[in-house]
Parts: sequence; structure tokens; C-alpha cells
Amino acid sequence: MRGRTRSVLLGLLVAVVVAPLAAVPAHAEEPLLWGAHPNPRAGESREVATQRIETAAGRRLGAVRLFYQWDSPWPTAYENGLRDGGRTLVVSVRSRRSNGTDIPWADVASARPGSALHTEMVGWAARVRDFGAPVYITFNHEPETQLNIGLGTATDYLAAWRAWVAVFREQGVTNVRFMWIMTDQSFWLPAADRRAAARWYPGDEWVDAIAGDAYNWFTCRPGIVNAWKPLRDIIDPQRRFWLEHRSEELWLAEYGTVEDPADPGRKARWFADAQALFRTPEFAVFDGVMLFEPVPSSPCRWAADTSPTAAAAWRAWGADAFYGGTVEPAPERTAALVVGNVASPGVDAALADRLRAQGYEVTLHDDATVAAADVAGSSVVLVAQSVGPAQLGTRLRDVARPVVIWKASLYDEMRMSPANGGTVDRTAVTVTAPADPLAAGRTGAVTVVTATSPLPHGGVATGAAVVATLDGRPTLFAYRTGAPMVGGMLAPACRIAFPLPSAGVSRLTPDGLTLLDRAVEHAATGCV
Repeated sequence: MRGRTRSVLLGLLVAVVVAPLAAVPAHAEEPLLWGAHPNPRAGESREVATQRIETAAGRRLGAVRLFYQWDSPWPTAYENGLRDGGRTLVVSVRSRRSNGTDIPWADVASARPGSALHTEMVGWAARVRDFGAPVYITFNHEPETQLNIGLGTATDYLAAWRAWVAVFREQGVTNVRFMWIMTDQSFWLPAADRRAAARWYPGDEWVDAIAGDAYNWFTCRPGIVNAWKPLRDIIDPQRRFWLEHRSEELWLAEYGTVEDPADPGRKARWFADAQALFRTPEFAVFDGVMLFEPVPSSPCRWAADTSPTAAAAWRAWGADAFYGGTVEPAPERTAALVVGNVASPGVDAALADRLRAQGYEVTLHDDATVAAADVAGSSVVLVAQSVGPAQLGTRLRDVARPVVIWKASLYDEMRMSPANGGTVDRTAVTVTAPADPLAAGRTGAVTVVTATSPLPHGGVATGAAVVATLDGRPTLFAYRTGAPMVGGMLAPACRIAFPLPSAGVSRLTPDGLTLLDRAVEHAATGCV
């Protein structure tokens, strides 16, 4: 995803002008844009606020989030300075004038050439065109919120958005990308809810980037205590929405978390987990993330410097080369192995040892107690033959992590087969798709176990890639991220069914071990 459309649009970044900070290094793959909304504090200008936050980050921001009214002057010397310093501008224009007068969306949609509203839209388009640098722009972000309810309905908004985009296109603006921004909640809500994101989506032909504003509110809402939420849980519904609109970029236009007074390092860990999150295959599809600094009087203290530990974690995040910094962290390899009995793992212990020998940090989880949150940070999840279907149920079905499974009677719970799979006693499988990475170069009949053993198989949906069969029945197959599974469910992450016998890895031949190692590695790297 990163660099999919930006490489031509954004071009090369130039030297910083606001402050003499570390420059962004060149990489073979374009880094994820890492930015912020600097909000001036007492006595600060916007320039000083930007310098302050970049000094705290130890680097130039890759992107800067900016907010304007319909009649705001733009660009000013500030925006020109951001452009000249190589920062990408992410601009929101509200359908409201500086004096507080609302501009109904229906009026924007119906504005005709020569009218005041149409002329003002043409003015915005001309100024963006003449800016001479890439700009992401949104018409009225978070349209579904109570703040905007007086501006019109979702139907009005869609018509206004399309009218806004049409004016830019008519004016020949080629340096703009239209970013549609919603609250995180809009992606969680059921389709019947007025605020549900799908109701407000203008359509792929009218949108270039899908963005969300994501917050871990915790205790900062008066009278309300929300559960502490890692960023993964907050934004996964947005990522799932994007799976149906993959031609668009994917952004966090705003993110933030408060501190936990009972756990002084919790905000720092939230930042560190977020940093690691976008390196995972499922979330590396994001193109940009931007911290939101609120006004100083806000009870929600989203800024990065609310504690020394949080400030250090956010600075470390910005230093990561994946986000345009200069530090290349060592990749972590973690495996969550779900078994029938953690206290007595039996043959599963040998698999855990093999994973450790290959550099994975392995954590065993009991099938009766494991939850999706327990495995959410793992590179790969493995579901062993010893797991009981009644004990595990569907608790891992929706986890946004790659899963390798060889418990055939769980294939239906995982939506990988229309019914429980079965087993057949064999020593060999038939590789039917030798070009697939899971085939590991094997073809035809491949002996995978040293003695006749019950090997799992199952039925598949149309989205499955079948790599090997047993008597014509799929035994090694995969659903890549977003592929249709049973019942129309889209795979939230890679799913691989593997023909591992109940006797475990000790029964595998060298070819069988090679296929298993490939399946685990392929899953851990997102089945790319």
C-alpha cells in the first residue's frame, strides 16, 4: 500500500526550513507518512507550535493536519513554509464560514457557475492548483457527528462532496487527492445506524484516501469511563471497510490516547504498540498516521509530551525508518500456539521448540481461555490438533492476525470450510499448485509423514487457494487477506489449513517439515 500512488505524486522531500532537524532518509520502499496536528499553546504561533513538536520528535513531520473554515485565507506564509520544508499538507475545509454561518450541503451541491458558492469553490480549487505541491483535501470531515447535523443528511453530503470534487476536476487540479475522513465509531456502527460510515461514502470514483479519526478516550469524557483500547482494536473496523475499497489509500487523519493515572507507563506502551502495529502485514496497508494535539484546555490530553515516558516512546516511533526516521528496529517474530492443555502440551511442545529454533518467541495459550486480544500482537497464530472445538469455538475467527490451523473440526468455526473437515489415513499429499509460495517448490505426490497417519482435509469457498489435496479433497489451502470465505466473510488476515497429523512434527518427513516451515513463515509475513 505504501508508495502505491504517492511515489509520483509526492516526489522528493526537500530540506527542513522550520528547524534544523534530522532529514528523512532515502529508502527502497517509501516510508509511511508520520505526522501531526500541532496546536499552538499559550503565546505560540503556528510556526512555533510546529517547531516545538518537531523538536520533540527529533525530526521533520512527514505530514501536517490542518483545519479551515469555508472562507479561511489559504495559503498563508505558514502553509508555504510547510510546503517548502517538504511536509505534506492534509487539509480539512468545513462547510461553515468564519463568522459561524453554516453552509448547508444541499446549497453546495446545487451551486451553479456564477453563484457565490460556486465561485468560492473555484477559488479553493485554483489556490490548491497554484500551490505547486501535493495536497490532501477533505470536504467537511466527520460529517456524521452531532456538530454537523444541521448541515444536512447523508444524501446531501454525498451530493455536496461530489460537487466539490467536480469543481476541482473542472479546474484541472492535478496535485490534489481527496481524503474522506470519518470518526472511528462510524466504522463500528451497524449499517442501520444514521452515522454508519457506508452511508456517507461518496464512492471510489470520488475518493482517493479513506481516513479515520481514532481515539483511546478512557477517562477524558466527563462522567464516562471507557475501556482502555489499543489502537488495533479502534481502527480494525476501518481497515475492514477499506478491504472493500482497496484502490484507495488508507490513513489515520487523527489519533491520540490519554494517560492512565494508575499505570504511568501505559500511554508510552500504547505508542510503542501502535508503532509495531503498522509494521504488521495487515496494518502496513496504511499510508499515513497523524497525532492530534488538542487545544490546551481540552480534558483529553492527546499530545505526545504528557509524560516523559510517553514523549520518549513517541520520539522513538518517529525515529523508526518505517515511518521516515533513521533507525531500523530489529523485526520481532512472535508465535501464539493454541493448544488443548498448556500445562501438558504433549506433542505440541516439539512444535514450539521448532518455532523457537527458527527465531520465534513462542507463547502457549489454552484453548479454553484464549481470547482474540491475547494473540493480537503475534506475528502468527497456530491452532493445534489438540484444541477442542467446544473449548475454543469461534473466539479466534475474526482475529486480524495470520492463522495456521490443522484441526479439521474447527474449519467451519473459522469459516474456512462449509462444514467440519475430516481426516483420511495417508502418507502423501498431491501438490496441485506448484507455483504457489506454500508449495515450497514441490510438485505432484509429496510424502509428508513417515508412516500412515490421519491427515486433515476440508471443503473450501471460492476465495481459497488450494495448494495440495488428499484424494482430490483440499488439505493445504489458504485464504489471503480479504479473500471471500464461507458465508461471504472476508478473511480478516491470512488463513492457512495445513496437513499436520495429530502425532505432530515428529511424524513429518523432511518435505513435510519444509512445507510446514514455509506455511508458518508465509503466514507470519502476511501471505504476500
